[in-house]
Amino acid sequence: MKIGIIGATGMTGQAVYAETTSRGHDVTAIVRDVVKAQELFGVDVSVLEKDAFALTLADLAAFDVVVDAFANHNQPHLNLDLVTHLVHELRGQETPRLMVVLGAGPLLTQNGAYHYDILKNMPGAPDWIDEPRYGVTAYQFLLSSTDVNWTAISAQDSYTQGPKSDYTLGKDHLMFAQDGKSHVTSGNLAAALVTEIENPQFVQERFTVSDI
Repeated sequence: MKIGIIGATGMTGQAVYAETTSRGHDVTAIVRDVVKAQELFGVDVSVLEKDAFALTLADLAAFDVVVDAFANHNQPHLNLDLVTHLVHELRGQETPRLMVVLGAGPLLTQNGAYHYDILKNMPGAPDWIDEPRYGVTAYQFLLSSTDVNWTAISAQDSYTQGPKSDYTLGKDHLMFAQDGKSHVTSGNLAAALVTEIENPQFVQERFTVSDI
């Protein structure tokens, strides 16, 4: 498949790039800095050098799947803005399929509340709570976008750079590994995402993945 990765040089993007290329897909890094992409992936990397907010339907239509791995932790409203931009460009289109990477904020707790509702009451939350808050809004926006071929994947409460290992899937609820903690590595998230690309199970739905 022809797969474009927005934000390919970030933590998630690098993991998705490694997983997609290892499975033989035709992968393009959609980035603003071609030099950084070449340093990470080699001089032969296929690159679309363009600001993500300037992407048009003509750009996106070159791919079977577009992965939104963009993450701005300092200005998290941009994460939501990019999702809305991509949906705007893709309305009414069956291809490309849009894969959106979300955090744990939109996952549900056992009482049915968003995990965000717990996070916002934690000490120091005002310093970082905007990112999960915008993540909830992005997920709600995707749910309303019934004319776009989208799938979202949520990370767990702790999401760190790490290799692929054994993992397990979930649907809408926060998950806990065997150590009783909620965590997933970038390698496991990428593996679950690419498997979903190859074998669609969650069309116009969100799913999640956890380390075992």
